[in-house]
Amino acid sequence: MDDTCYQTLRSVSDVHVFVVCLADKFYEIVPDDVRKLGPWQGQHTGEMANLATQYLVDIEEQGYALARCEAAVFRPEA
Repeated sequence: MDDTCYQTLRSVSDVHVFVVCLADKFYEIVPDDVRKLGPWQGQHTGEMANLATQYLVDIEEQGYALARCEAAVFRPEA
């Protein structure tokens, strides 16, 4: 995949924690302190153009977005 796609991952140990990042870049971009919140399970991939603004801003500023919410309300796309 390339920089036009994103992926979401959910922590297995805390099902309320999600990461959104460039596809296939989780281990390159997400810092150790966040990765240690896992193990992680891949959830969804999609086009960066479809992401909600809040996640796009976080990815642009820090390379990833971290979300804490109920799985039923986690919606990465706008």
